[in-house]
Formats: sequence, structure tokens, C-alpha cells
Amino acid sequence: MSDARTIRAMTTAPVLSSTEVATGWSRADAAMIWSNEARDELFARSKGRRLLLDYFASRCCGRNVSVGDLHLRWTGSEVPIAEEFQPLRAPAGIEAYVQRDLVSVLEAAGARIVMRGWGWFRRPRVELSDGGLWLDFIGACRTRSVLRH
Repeated sequence: MSDARTIRAMTTAPVLSSTEVATGWSRADAAMIWSNEARDELFARSKGRRLLLDYFASRCCGRNVSVGDLHLRWTGSEVPIAEEFQPLRAPAGIEAYVQRDLVSVLEAAGARIVMRGWGWFRRPRVELSDGGLWLDFIGACRTRSVLRH
């Protein structure tokens, strides 16, 4: 796969279970797997803030080499969420959003949010079961910086 449109076409909207319907999730909500540690620790850390899942991608050294990374960050509840973000299914008590370009590639790559590190350095991270899909995505997508948001 050398094109982000191909990656987007690979996935379809998930079929909602009765539990999902009862919780108010809609097909517009992006699906993500949350580890038990992330469920517990992020609720305690949220303090009314929103969690945003974003990315950056860039061409490197003037060649056809791309670099990119996924980025989780907190934002205040008073800060408006940009239209390019959509709700991310999250455990109770956590309000989360994901950048729209990422939805299909994260679902196809088997993404999950986990906690890594110790003490003050413990942070949420995104792990992918299929890293090849991520490499195809950043190779085909537009240059993007999380610092411009």
C-alpha cells in the first residue's frame, strides 16, 4: 500500500453492539483499544481535561524518506476542539478526540493506548500491532506538525 486513500478504503465502520448503542457511541466515534492501566491511570490524570491523539509527518533530508509519530496530549476543557478532530471512544470519565486522518489507519493497524515508563516519566503511548500500515500512511500523507495546532 503506497497511498493513504488505500488505507482509508481498507476499513469499514464498526457494527455497534447493544452496549455501544446504550452508551451513546455512534458510528462517527473512532474505535481504540485501551489497556486496563490506561483506563485507570488516565481517568485519575484527566482532571477535567481532554485527551487529543494527533500526529506529525515530514519528508526528511530532501529525499523520499518520511518520518512521523503519534502524539497524545492534554488540552483544557475550555479550549475549543478543531473540526479536524472527532470523538474517540474512551473509558468513562475520559473525554478523548482523534485527528480524522488517523481513524482508519489506527483501526486497521490494531492501535491501543497503553501506559509506559515509571514515576514522573509514565505517559500514555499508542502501540500498533501492524507498524507497516503506519509507515505506508506517513509515506503517503501530507506533511504535518503537531506544533501548529
